[in-house]
Amino acid sequence: MEQLTAQQEAKRIAANFYCHFSQCLIQVNQTVDWVVLSEQVGVSLPINEHAKKTLNFQHYYQLLELTASQLQASGFYLQLGNSYDITDLGVLGYALLSAENLRQSWNLTFHTTSLLMHPLSSRRMVREGRVVVELLPPAHTHGDLRYLYEEWLTGTWKWVCQRLPQVANSSDLTIKLAYSKPVYAERYKEFFPGKILFDQPLTELSFPEHWYELRCLAANPSAARLCQQQWQVVSAQMNQQTDLVEQVRRILLLNPQCHFPTQVEMAEQFRLPPHTFHRRLLKDGMRYKNIVIEVRMELAKNYLEITVLPLLEISYLLGYEHPPSFYRAFKKWYGFTPQSWREKASSK
Repeated sequence: MEQLTAQQEAKRIAANFYCHFSQCLIQVNQTVDWVVLSEQVGVSLPINEHAKKTLNFQHYYQLLELTASQLQASGFYLQLGNSYDITDLGVLGYALLSAENLRQSWNLTFHTTSLLMHPLSSRRMVREGRVVVELLPPAHTHGDLRYLYEEWLTGTWKWVCQRLPQVANSSDLTIKLAYSKPVYAERYKEFFPGKILFDQPLTELSFPEHWYELRCLAANPSAARLCQQQWQVVSAQMNQQTDLVEQVRRILLLNPQCHFPTQVEMAEQFRLPPHTFHRRLLKDGMRYKNIVIEVRMELAKNYLEITVLPLLEISYLLGYEHPPSFYRAFKKWYGFTPQSWREKASSK
């Protein structure tokens, strides 16, 4: 198998996504001003073979943001996400396909955020017998991000169906959307077979927990082992190239349960002895417990600003056993009570 570097693989995947974007434009008979977009993105567009070596995910999602005002009203980004193929992910895609079941495959997916840098943060958990993936917007962003939610949701669902074709038409899927029904709402039914609910507190994708144990169509232990070994090489390179503090922050945001991992558990995820993990964080001027507090407060702010969830539920989602502990921590961090912050945000 060809030896890959992390940067090469990330750019290759970004170029694959870009090719789908271009093909979708043709399919819907839309054109964009490539000259203006090239100046704004900082990459020659439409891309050629040389430009493929420079395009990265930051460029790609900037392109989506810049074209959203023109393309979003037609449901373009629903179609775009649905056009992604899991094999666009290269060696990672083949590792996901050949995993034994959906649980193993998704565990691998949710530990690749340093490579697949999507603007949205996601948080996976099991709640009342269902696997729930909540989507949160980037910090300090208040614009219309419907295009990002649509692209993520259809892309993720497409990849689930490629691993488990037997669920492709299942009514057990539920999509909740934290925005009003758009004029093209009927198009959602083209891509999602289950419930589609608008005007919800959070944007979520959920399905029955037993799907986790369903065997992937292309499950192959030998192929999975080979692909995962190759992927570990790429992942290790990315871990070396990415700031450890930022990696820890992102993993905490993706923590599947309400309780954050301990420092020992987090060190294991990086295949580091606890004392080495602690020392490397100190070298960057941080302690693990402080990163946990930062992430909790950032999530708390997002929940208060973009949802109508009760404070008690927010406290639970952030892993606080006693709501007063959350109220005190939030006020100490921001100087406002959670309720005051929510009222302040809603008055803007």
